[in-house]
Amino acid sequence: MNRVSFRLCSTAVALALVACNESTSPALITDEDIATDVATTSGSAIAIDVQNMVNNWSGGGFPAGAYPLASPPVVDVTRSRTCYDASDVVQSQCDATTTAKVVIHLTVDGTVNDTTDRGTVEASFHRVRDETITGLAGTETSRTHDAVGGSSDTSTFVGSRGTRHATETSLDSVVNVVFDLPRASNPWPVSGAIVRYVSGTVTLSGDRGTETRSYARRVVVTFPADSQGNVTIQINDRTCNLNLVTRRVTNCQ
Repeated sequence: MNRVSFRLCSTAVALALVACNESTSPALITDEDIATDVATTSGSAIAIDVQNMVNNWSGGGFPAGAYPLASPPVVDVTRSRTCYDASDVVQSQCDATTTAKVVIHLTVDGTVNDTTDRGTVEASFHRVRDETITGLAGTETSRTHDAVGGSSDTSTFVGSRGTRHATETSLDSVVNVVFDLPRASNPWPVSGAIVRYVSGTVTLSGDRGTETRSYARRVVVTFPADSQGNVTIQINDRTCNLNLVTRRVTNCQ
């Protein structure tokens, strides 16, 4: 009698485990979703950062030239600058001959609306940068940018699987990003990197339900870019192509 009860209990447990396994649903938000979304928002942010590096030249009183960014985002930019001579002494104003370094404090608030391979994205952002530009004194052959800062962004992605709403922050750095001169024949950085440490939360709402996930990713763009403004963007162990003109991210692997 005891043996029969044991068999019945074992069978019931097994059936319960099968039922539990059969009711487990796959994740609505995948690691690929997160990587691709972070690549999209970070790629746009990095393209705008490169644009602002060039615009900061004019903000520092140095010729910049046009920046070939397609569909410029709607932004409100505030700059303050401090100029230094070759002895690292503060100058009352920048001078194309004697200024060796410019330090710029930059705030950028704006919105972007883009179309991706997976739908549309609308984002609003607030970014702060403290940027140092060196190599300015005398006859210039290049300009070097280094910066630290932070970002606070919200993004809404609309696609066939529903709507994803993401809120994220990042710690951002520009590391020895060099532009050769003249810029007319050297439109893109020739060396250096831009790094973002991104953390956030994303919620997907669709026909299959609602799910929320938190994430943290390291994003790196290493220059040079090619003649068309294409550069590789890496999100942890995934890589994509970023075009600095269109801000679009494609070919993620």
